[in-house]
Amino acid sequence: MPGLDEVLYYLTGIWHLVRKRQEGFGWLDLSWRGLVRSFWAFVWSLPALAVIWASWRLYFLARMPEGTGAGIDFVLKMFVIDAVGWMLPLALVAVLARPLGYAQHVATMIIASNWIGVPFAYATAIPFAISLVIPSLSAFSGLLLYAVFGASIALQYRLLWMCVGKQSLLAATLTALFVLPPLLAGQGLQVLFGTLPS
Repeated sequence: MPGLDEVLYYLTGIWHLVRKRQEGFGWLDLSWRGLVRSFWAFVWSLPALAVIWASWRLYFLARMPEGTGAGIDFVLKMFVIDAVGWMLPLALVAVLARPLGYAQHVATMIIASNWIGVPFAYATAIPFAISLVIPSLSAFSGLLLYAVFGASIALQYRLLWMCVGKQSLLAATLTALFVLPPLLAGQGLQVLFGTLPS
């Protein structure tokens, strides 16, 4: 598992890339080993995801009949939902690489997208943490969550734009792949697993 120093090193490269600086690629390990190790980014995101799950659990219980359970099985369901949301766009990007003509960029995109997922997770956890600690600020945390979501889409686009050689249309298409399928799959799994308040 990559240590904190290594993760921060990679995130420096991500920061350069979203600022449209080509030297950002030099901060990433773009080898096969680097591709495999980039999936540790999900593990590094787990503390932030745990905050989100805890906040969602309270939201769920507050809107369900008294006595409704939400124990370890609830947490495991949330873990599966987020794991699917993380992996699904990467799988779609890999499957569509040859038909859409960007196969040479796939590894770079997966590595960069995995690592940018870490700050995205922690940024998303902030509004959930606010609603968890100060429930009276739920309206503000909701607005902040929308702002974080919008910023993440913009930054994901800039990252992918750099990864695919500054092709705007392709970057926009790939950004949609990273955003829409996880949202739809997450909604479907929430309904299937019963983690949405009824």
